[in-house]
Amino acid sequence: MSKETFYTAVDIGSNKVCSIVARVGAEGDLKILGTGMVTSQGMQKGRIDNIDEVKVAVKSSLEEAQRYIGRGVISGVYAGVSGSHISCLNTKDMMENPSADEDIGPQHLDQLIRSSFPKVDPSQEILHMIPIGYEVDGMEAVRNPAGLHAKHINVESHVVMGDAATLRNTVKAIEASRVSVRSLVVESLASAESTLTGDEKEMGAVLVDIGGGTIDLMIYRQGNPWYSAVIPVGGNQLTRDLAVAMRIPYFLAEDIKLKWGNALPELVRADEEVVVPSFQGQPRRIAKRKDLCEPLHARTVEMLKQILLRVRQSGLRQLPTAGLVITGGCAELPGIRELALKTLGGSVRLAYPQGIAGLPTQLQKASTSTAVGLLLWGIKHQGERRSYSTRDRTVKVHRSLRERLMGGRKQEQGVQVG
Repeated sequence: MSKETFYTAVDIGSNKVCSIVARVGAEGDLKILGTGMVTSQGMQKGRIDNIDEVKVAVKSSLEEAQRYIGRGVISGVYAGVSGSHISCLNTKDMMENPSADEDIGPQHLDQLIRSSFPKVDPSQEILHMIPIGYEVDGMEAVRNPAGLHAKHINVESHVVMGDAATLRNTVKAIEASRVSVRSLVVESLASAESTLTGDEKEMGAVLVDIGGGTIDLMIYRQGNPWYSAVIPVGGNQLTRDLAVAMRIPYFLAEDIKLKWGNALPELVRADEEVVVPSFQGQPRRIAKRKDLCEPLHARTVEMLKQILLRVRQSGLRQLPTAGLVITGGCAELPGIRELALKTLGGSVRLAYPQGIAGLPTQLQKASTSTAVGLLLWGIKHQGERRSYSTRDRTVKVHRSLRERLMGGRKQEQGVQVG
């Protein structure tokens, strides 16, 4: 790495917009230069429903992130995307090596990739096409066939897609701040980048990032993404359920949830009481803490069942060996790990951002896993898709795939990320 390089990540969530600016120095040292975290407006369950409000929130977040580093540092960003419009499929294709004396080379892989590229509806945009396994002359689980002598090559790829109009709206909202979008990254991939260990990916794990409006799910097998899904429910629904059950405004329910909530009421003492503040002329009152935890428990159980349903839809009958890894804002709800163990069995771990030495305190929360992961994704995949466009998408994705398969993209020189 011959000079300093700057990276910016933007996570537009239902409750907050988080921007991070970092610098990778000439020696590969990574330093967080600034963060910006503002209340999100105009987002519902991963989709934009008021683009003007989103533009304002993104601009405020970016301005806060570069407050102490001066303007001109941010030129392009890695942005996360979520929502129920995200879908996935796994594709398989095979080709024969026309020359019996020729090793597998770039031209063969390029041909294989092009033939395996799925035909999608014009309303869909392919975000990621990730090779997850090869078979060479009947030998399975080949990591990289480049340079091998073979007659037959098979590839299986994991493809993640999204609604093109929704993705364009995200790009428009960011470009209003006079920055370009280097890449759109599905949020479950980003969160996995900052939370899952290499062993968990190899053993097989289900990552769930439970945010305010969505649950972003990614299943890893043998080190690679294998299944993706977005469930349109999150922590905001817990707050709404609590507000209805206690007959209080949403803002009060959110405050009580954060201070006194627990996903497993049996962990709460029977004699604990909570003061419900007065509002709109209603006098304050005393409530049993265990009672206010009941609606949180019921909704969290439903969310866990939805997660298990997606696991089974992927083809797995139960959680993989490394189990369930929970991150996102809801990972900080007391009792959620214990409830997941009770409901799903297997192994359950709460995950927080890792992989960056000296990570600032405000970024060490589960709610920032996506933003930190976007930063790590940008550094790791810096050579693959320098700008986002709904035009010429096939050529761009093909190029990045071939470079990854052949190891042709420039190898980063020891970026020090922890």
